Amino acid sequence: MKVNAEKLEGNKAKITIEVPEEVFDQSMEKAFRQVVKQVNIHGFRKGKAPRHVVERMYGREILLEDAISDAVPEAFTQALSELDRQYECIGYPEYDVVSSDKGQGLVFTATYDMKPEVKLGAYKGMKLERISEDVDAGAVEKQLKEMQERFARLEQTEEPAVMGDLCTIDFLGKIDDVPFEGGAGKDHPLELGSNTFIPGFEEQLVGVKAGDELEVKVAFPGDYRAEELAGKDAVFEVAVKGVQKRILSDMDDEFAKDVSEFDTIGELRKDIEDKLGTQAKDAAQSDFATKAVEKAIEGASIELADSMISFRQDQLLENFAMQVRRSGLELDQYMQFAGTTVEEFRETLKERAVKELETELVLEAIAAAEDISAGDEDMEEEYSKLAEQTGKTAEEIKELYESSKTMAESLKFSLTMNKTVKYLTDNAKVSKTAGGILLP
Repeated sequence: MKVNAEKLEGNKAKITIEVPEEVFDQSMEKAFRQVVKQVNIHGFRKGKAPRHVVERMYGREILLEDAISDAVPEAFTQALSELDRQYECIGYPEYDVVSSDKGQGLVFTATYDMKPEVKLGAYKGMKLERISEDVDAGAVEKQLKEMQERFARLEQTEEPAVMGDLCTIDFLGKIDDVPFEGGAGKDHPLELGSNTFIPGFEEQLVGVKAGDELEVKVAFPGDYRAEELAGKDAVFEVAVKGVQKRILSDMDDEFAKDVSEFDTIGELRKDIEDKLGTQAKDAAQSDFATKAVEKAIEGASIELADSMISFRQDQLLENFAMQVRRSGLELDQYMQFAGTTVEEFRETLKERAVKELETELVLEAIAAAEDISAGDEDMEEEYSKLAEQTGKTAEEIKELYESSKTMAESLKFSLTMNKTVKYLTDNAKVSKTAGGILLP
C-alpha cells in the first residue's frame, strides 16, 4: 500500500492512499457475498450465482459502494500507523475516491484535522494553594455516630411515633375518590423523616400508634416525575400496622466488637482517625494536582478544531450509552425518563469534551518537552496493581494487555499522563494552605 502525506493550512492533513488490487478485491468479494443473496438471476438459485455473472448482469458498480465502505476505513487506519505521530488524526476524516477502476485497485484521499499545536506557558515552579490535610476535630465522632445509627436495633413500641421511627403501613392513594396506579402498598416500611414519600406525608404520621387508621392529605409537586399526577391533590387511606424505635448501643468496647474487627472503642476510634487522615492527605494531593494541571492549561495557548470537540462528544456519548445499556435500558429510553433528548444531552457534554482535550494536549506537550514517558518498569508495576485488584496474576494481566495493541497503548498513555502530573506537582511551590501563608 502506497501512502503520500501532506500538511495543509489550518492544521489539516491530506493523505493519498493506494490500495493494491489484490487487497481491494477482498473487499469486493465481501460485497459480492452480500449482494448475491439479494439478486435473482435466471438459472441460479438465490445466492448461488458466481461473481462474474453478477457483475456482467448488474455491472461492477453494484459491488463498488459496499467494497469501498469496507476498504477505506481499514486502509486509512493502516496508513496512519505507518506515518509519524505528527500526522495523527483528530476527528472525522473526509474521504474522496480518486479511482476504483478494475485491475487498478483503489485510490482515495483522506483530509482531516491534526492535533493542534500547543504553545506552553510557565509550568515549572507554579505557586499553588494547598488545602489542609488536617482531619476535622468532630469527623471521627461523626463517623462513630453514623455507625451507631447504622447498627441500631429496632424494637416494637406502643408509644406515639416520632421522627426517626419506622412505621409499617398499608396505604391506598386516591385522586377525586379514584385510586391511581402505583398509589397502593402493603406492609410498607417507612422511616419518618427519610423524605422518601411525597412532601408532607411523613409529617402527618408523627404521633400515630400501631392499629391507627387515618387519612393523609397531600399535593403532588408540580414537577413530579409522573406527569398525570403532577400538581394534583391526593388522599391516602393509611393503616398503621406497627411502630418501631431505633435503639442505639452504648459507645463502648462491646459496640466496637460488634461492628468491627477491634476489641476496644479506642482501637476503633484510632482506625477511623487513621483512615480519615489518609483520605484527607489523598484529597489534598488530588486537589493540588488538579490546580497544577489547570494552571498549566491557563498558561498554554491552544485552538481546538470543532471536529475534534465533536468527535470527543461522540466518544463520551457512546461511553454513557454503554453504561445505560448495562442497566437494561436503551439510550433513547433513558433520555425519555430524564425528560431530555439525545441531542440535548450530547450538547451538555461539550464543556467536558473541551476540558478533557485541553488537559490531554497540554500534558502531552509537557511530556514531550520534558521527555516523560511510561517505561517497561512502570507498565510492570501497573500490571501488579491490576492483578491485586482483579485477583489475577500479574502475568495474566500482562498477557491481556499485550494481546491488544490498543489496550497497551491506552495504558501507557494513561501512565505517561500520571507521571506528567506528578512532574508538575513535584515542581510546584505551595504558596499557602488553609492554615495561612507559608514562608518561602
